[in-house]
Amino acid sequence: MGTTALIVFLASLAVGFLCLMVLVWSTLRIYRTARYAYKDSQSWTDIFREHAETLGDKVKTMESRAQNISRTGQEIRENMDDIQDAIEELRTHPLLRGAHYVGRFRKGSS
Repeated sequence: MGTTALIVFLASLAVGFLCLMVLVWSTLRIYRTARYAYKDSQSWTDIFREHAETLGDKVKTMESRAQNISRTGQEIRENMDDIQDAIEELRTHPLLRGAHYVGRFRKGSS
């Protein structure tokens, strides 16, 4: 009975040692895989960084164009307001009203 217990104990120690070795080996493989993945990702991060910078520049360009369009639209709106004010002043001017009134009579007398 003592010999069997000794064999079971030694076998369990051997299996435990084997499991520990497999764990260390797996950890080293995972580390190696992560290291290679990091090295592979470096080239991609550089490419993505360049694309992000390009995209940022394009966004700034589009923003400045949108601001220019907005400024031009505001200027057009102000010019349209000035034109509407001038037309309103012409419409309400007494001489123009008088000419319109005289023109009615003149059309009717022909």
